[in-house]
Amino acid sequence: MNSLVGLNPEQRKAVEYIEGPSLIFAGAGSGKTKVLTHKIAYLIENGIVAPEHILAVTFTNKAAKELRSRVESFIGNKVQAMTVGTFHSICARILRREIEHLGYARQFSIYDEDDQKALLKKIVSDRSIILEGTTVKNILSRISLLKNQMIAPEDFEPRPGSIYEQQVKLLYPLYQQALQKLDALDFDDLLILPLKIFDQYPEVLKKYQHKYRFILIDEYQDTNRPQFLFMEMLGRSHKHVCVVGDDDQSIYSWRGADIENILRFDRVFQGCAVFKLEQNYRSTNNILKAASAVVRCNQLRADKTLWSQKEDGALITKIDADNEYDEAARIVSNIQNEIHRAKRKFKDFAILYRTNAQTRVLEEIFRRNNIVYTIVGGVRFYERKEIKDLLAYFQIYSNPKDDISFRRIINIPPRGIGKTTLGELEKYAQENNLSLFDALEYIDALEVGSRSTNALKSFRDLVRRSQSLRQSVSFEEWSRVVIDDLGIRSYYKESGGEEARQRMANIDEFLNDISDFCSKTDDPNLESYLETVSLASSIDVWEDEKNAVSMMTLHSAKGLEFPVVGICGLNQGLLPLNRDNSEKALEEERRLFYVGLTRAKEKVFLTSSQSRSIAGETQFASESIFMREIPEELITRGTALEGVVAPRSSRKPRRYAAASVSFDGESQTASRPAKPGTEIKPGSLISHKIFGIGKVQEMQGSGQNARLRIYFKTEGMKTIIARYVKPVSR
Repeated sequence: MNSLVGLNPEQRKAVEYIEGPSLIFAGAGSGKTKVLTHKIAYLIENGIVAPEHILAVTFTNKAAKELRSRVESFIGNKVQAMTVGTFHSICARILRREIEHLGYARQFSIYDEDDQKALLKKIVSDRSIILEGTTVKNILSRISLLKNQMIAPEDFEPRPGSIYEQQVKLLYPLYQQALQKLDALDFDDLLILPLKIFDQYPEVLKKYQHKYRFILIDEYQDTNRPQFLFMEMLGRSHKHVCVVGDDDQSIYSWRGADIENILRFDRVFQGCAVFKLEQNYRSTNNILKAASAVVRCNQLRADKTLWSQKEDGALITKIDADNEYDEAARIVSNIQNEIHRAKRKFKDFAILYRTNAQTRVLEEIFRRNNIVYTIVGGVRFYERKEIKDLLAYFQIYSNPKDDISFRRIINIPPRGIGKTTLGELEKYAQENNLSLFDALEYIDALEVGSRSTNALKSFRDLVRRSQSLRQSVSFEEWSRVVIDDLGIRSYYKESGGEEARQRMANIDEFLNDISDFCSKTDDPNLESYLETVSLASSIDVWEDEKNAVSMMTLHSAKGLEFPVVGICGLNQGLLPLNRDNSEKALEEERRLFYVGLTRAKEKVFLTSSQSRSIAGETQFASESIFMREIPEELITRGTALEGVVAPRSSRKPRRYAAASVSFDGESQTASRPAKPGTEIKPGSLISHKIFGIGKVQEMQGSGQNARLRIYFKTEGMKTIIARYVKPVSR
């Protein structure tokens, strides 16, 4: 039977099991995609379930496409009947059919991070709310976390005395009300609203339980509470649920993922079968030994050990640099040596880091040494200004209530509609409880000049004309016509210059993207295209065939593999990143490092530096605890630099006369407590129970309620009320 060919014994057991729920612990490089593919093929080959009754869930569009392609090689065109996609795309598909139950229109908009910020800023501005010690971005992050925890606006209770949480309490319901008024959803709503429909309308839940009779979920360790409930509700009646994941690769708690979902799966679905895929097909044994030694330091994990039939391979190369410039230069030296000695190509290398801020120095040194590189997770194509403008037009054509998109494009290209005219329109819309587009019906009632009136009418007619055209031509033809009708290319052409040429080229590429989408989609339309764009991740659009060194965060690297992997910045405070000083956070940082190590097939080199620049100051840096968790017999020391062009940082590390304190189990520097009654002022050193020792940069007000801008060595700049810190002496 084709679906059982090429499987090892444990993989075969997992594929053949169909009696009930099953949990497959799939270690890094153990062939989990292969098992998912073969299991789906096995179900269909044996007539256990028809393709249209299978739901396969992945975490990226790229993974969904790969899974669908592999299944197609077994079952051919039958794959078209299956439902394969990410949680977000599948939920969006359900909402397009069912969201009217909740009072939304089916043509709802999906807001990205920029749209969300614009909406919340408008709410804050309209109500003259002053954000104290926080930002719109931070408020949105907290709202997202609350949604992931299934905490509704009315159920959130701020901690006593927390100004930040009181602001969240105020803005959370206003933000949610504004979204619904605009017929708009954020990414979290895509997951939560189907659950509301299932809960309030049992007949709808029953319909989808009948439709999806066998559910398979990839990367289950990264599911959050809404995703867990989605799976549990759909699988409740038949219990044909198969989840695949690796608790050692659970790295997304900051966006709501709960490692307990995989560790407690057998308690939710009692009597489930558990399989462990421990044979690794990717890495050499030395890489696996190093990764296993590190992750075994975690307490919260299922017991398993990766092994490989491959040879031991090269030792782990450890490089200790002077500073971040020297570190980048040594990374370049290693790349050059590998290319020269092992005849490798640029695309064989991945450089992984904890934070995007680390790329600045890396890019500088790479450019100086003619190393071709690509950054995964940088500015995406769909985030470029001219593309965002066109997408905003498309959003208005689909959902005229979308005021955020309306404001973005009302005067793009320039049509003589300024802030005063827009202000009058907004005032009229607010007074009459209308969307901005609906308010255009009453243009003559606005107190604006004839030129502005004509411009508004022209814009209204443009939108109506484009909406009407949708009924008579295909989406691909429609998109070309309406973009020409906008005159946006003519505007850039007249502007002239290299920047304008680049924008025109991007618009042409946008049309290519639409054409490609239409050729690969059964029923291409405006809403499905907008949905695809909204849910695209940086990995989905990564050009993995380009001959360039890939640079990305450790989070972005998950699911990928490379012959040679370099992990840089292995210093305390950076990797592991100082977060909430808890053992739970440290264990997730360790899992993140484990993910980085297991991306490598043949070689790994790890770099740290003795000093790093933080906010313009060069400070001494201690080596990461993770470096010392790798057995010494698996490590070799890096060689000296050879022919690398690298500017050396002229700043010398700044030393502080200090006492020793413990932080994350590491010796850190801190000043001694100050004498009682010591006044806090700009320049003072202070101590905070979470962030440690910091230096006051600015001060607003006086006494216990003064607002202090404080720079912390490991946390950067923070704004804190004076009563929460204590002065210390130098």
